[in-house]
Amino acid sequence: MFRNILFVISALFLMLSTNLVMAQGGNTECPVDFVRYDADGNGLGLDAEFGAGSSEITHCLQRRHDVKLLIQANNFCGNSACTRPYALHNIVNVIADYKKTNGMKPGVDYEIAVIVHSGGGTLVLDPDAANPHPAAANNVFDQNVKDLIADGVKFYFCQNTARGMHVHTSELIPGVEYVTAGISALADFQSQGWTYVQP
Repeated sequence: MFRNILFVISALFLMLSTNLVMAQGGNTECPVDFVRYDADGNGLGLDAEFGAGSSEITHCLQRRHDVKLLIQANNFCGNSACTRPYALHNIVNVIADYKKTNGMKPGVDYEIAVIVHSGGGTLVLDPDAANPHPAAANNVFDQNVKDLIADGVKFYFCQNTARGMHVHTSELIPGVEYVTAGISALADFQSQGWTYVQP
């Protein structure tokens, strides 16, 4: 009798946890949606985009829940020859892959954190601040950071870098938070289960 009750409870728990995971997203076949469209607005499958057999040899993400991605932004590109901000474009691509290709939901299936330090410090300076930091005039990528924050990406600014640049909190893009030191924060996040990526 006790075994039967235990079996039923286990089966119910398994059903509920499976339904909860399915409700969170990321359980459908990959790719979930089309990445490219033709001139008429029709979605191009992988075979149409890359050639016959492409869908069969495409490896999709195997882990699509509880993904914690940690990225380091320790460089800045803000001159006229630079058209893509360091690391930020990679994050946009990752989000598109998570959401569109793999059906993952931000804040439910994945989190992304960016540790900004050293040469990357300019990326988090707000040219629209009431009294902007002098280096903020060089930040032509502030809107990219603001868009990523709006999309749920967390930015953490190294206080050692802030000290070296003489940055005040009021000069930061709204939503940017601090870590006491960028390098030690990278190790700390990894010890908490975050997967580190250097673009």
